[in-house]
Amino acid sequence: MEFFDIILIGMIAAFVLLRLRSELGNKTGNEPMPPAAPPHGMDNRRQGPAASQADTRQDAATVVAFEANPAVRQGLSEIQRADSRFNPAQFLEGAQGAYRMILEAFWQGDLETLKDFLSDDVYAQFAGAVDAREAAEQTLDNRLLDIEKAEITTAELNGRDAELTVTFNSEIIAVTRDKDGNAVEGNLSDTITVTDVWTFARSVKSRDPNWILVATRSG
Repeated sequence: MEFFDIILIGMIAAFVLLRLRSELGNKTGNEPMPPAAPPHGMDNRRQGPAASQADTRQDAATVVAFEANPAVRQGLSEIQRADSRFNPAQFLEGAQGAYRMILEAFWQGDLETLKDFLSDDVYAQFAGAVDAREAAEQTLDNRLLDIEKAEITTAELNGRDAELTVTFNSEIIAVTRDKDGNAVEGNLSDTITVTDVWTFARSVKSRDPNWILVATRSG
């Protein structure tokens, strides 16, 4: 590989990481965009200083209006009334970025990254799985190939606490390797279709715009 290619790959990797952190960090469906530099996951139709908070509200209202599930539609409307900055479309884009980041951090055993995005209970579960894997001297060689579908399946506002459940349908490759790098489970040529149901929560009155992963299960 040429030296220039190595530098380019490093720059791209750093850029993607910064964009993903922004999705679940300061701009996950809650704060208006800095007009000049919308992070990944924002509505690409709004560009430059002409974008306004009214545009954001209009887009959000359109998403709610077309939501098929009446209970979800009602929940999204309640959250929007409690937090005018909330935009379901932007949240869903950010949730997909978070899904990818959290899975990859878990597979790599990167507990430091996971701390920022998980509740204490979920973090304890993830950390326990990582510790068990390390005790068995095993590593995961997993790849997320595609998120085929991401859908908000429940939306609730309980007092000040908003909870959104997203169902992800994705394709992955899952391989477990021993300490010598030999595959003990799975094959890189096998694609697995999985369904994950993740619940994110946030106080609508909090100044912290972060959504935290508070529950996970298989669909």
